[in-house]
Amino acid sequence: MKKSITYFLLGALTVGLFAFVSNKKEEKKGFHDSFTDVLKSAKTYTLEVAENMPAEDYTFKPHDSVRTFGEQMAHIALSSKLMNTMFIKGEKVDFNPAEGAKLEKSVGASKEDCIKLLNENFDEIIATIESMSDEDLQATFVFGFAPNKPELTKEQGFIFIRDHITHHRGQAITTLRIKGHDAPPYRPF
Repeated sequence: MKKSITYFLLGALTVGLFAFVSNKKEEKKGFHDSFTDVLKSAKTYTLEVAENMPAEDYTFKPHDSVRTFGEQMAHIALSSKLMNTMFIKGEKVDFNPAEGAKLEKSVGASKEDCIKLLNENFDEIIATIESMSDEDLQATFVFGFAPNKPELTKEQGFIFIRDHITHHRGQAITTLRIKGHDAPPYRPF
């Protein structure tokens, strides 16, 4: 009987210690780790939106003043890659808005091409943040797309990329619904 109580107490102590250590690890999860999870979730959600639109409706646009559904998907992929390359990685990019729009139109006409590009570019952005230290995330860059060209941290750059994805994914969800297709359920993280 004494051995059973001893084993029970040792087991309970081990489980309690494991739970305590696990909780401490969660408390220490910083921007780097939590934002990697956010980007992985954004990838999954965006791909669900892309998958829910039938291929024949990728060229549908609800109004002449907006992008087609496929152009929205291509814009999410291409602009996210551009911002990651220019601002986060700090690489020189010759950006021509007219050429970018032409590429969005071309890629956006194909569901298969859009999904492939979304996968590739989300994976690249996720790999970028995974390769960075907390110190790297505090490095700054000039955000040249804004009129006042503010200096932002790379951490803020990732937040902007996510916000931009969310904005255009919302427009794509509206187009899905206009066409009578189901939108995937919202996933915050």
